[in-house]
Amino acid sequence: MATSTSSADGPLYFWRETDPATGWLSQWYYCPFRDDEDPSRVYDTAEHYMMYHKAMLFNDAAVAAKVLTAGHPRNVKALGRKVANFSEPTWTQHREAIVRRGNALKFTAAVAEDGLRMGSGRGAPLLDGSLREMLLRTGEREIVEASPYDAIWGIGFTEKAAEGTRAQWGQNLLGRALMEVRKTLREQQAM
Repeated sequence: MATSTSSADGPLYFWRETDPATGWLSQWYYCPFRDDEDPSRVYDTAEHYMMYHKAMLFNDAAVAAKVLTAGHPRNVKALGRKVANFSEPTWTQHREAIVRRGNALKFTAAVAEDGLRMGSGRGAPLLDGSLREMLLRTGEREIVEASPYDAIWGIGFTEKAAEGTRAQWGQNLLGRALMEVRKTLREQQAM
């Protein structure tokens, strides 16, 4: 269920939130969740969480507020590029922790955790079941964002081109963050 790849033990590639098999791994996948640090705030997607916290990292409360009401993640991403006082070294230092935390919340603090109906009317597939369980069911597979446009959060190649270009892959920071969240969830489950 959680793969669009030909091998059940090879890398688990994902990219677009609309992919019926792997869209739920995307930062853009509609899955409202709360942060226990401020339970009154709901983030529609992990992208909303990321860009809200990016804006707050640089004390840009105006952009942060707009992120929460921006709707589609494409608009959220555009707002993230407008953060005032942005510093690449500062962002690089904090970005992975922010994305890890956002995804940990996505997979554990969904607003409707009991019997999730995630996805959206905007084209993302609707899924039943716990996103946490779906992530755990990926086993030990390498999770890879196969975005041909992003070599920082993804690998910079499509799934189709990925295996032949592995030595040239980008950083796959999102895939690595998801694998770290999965590891933490598994450790919590073992307690």
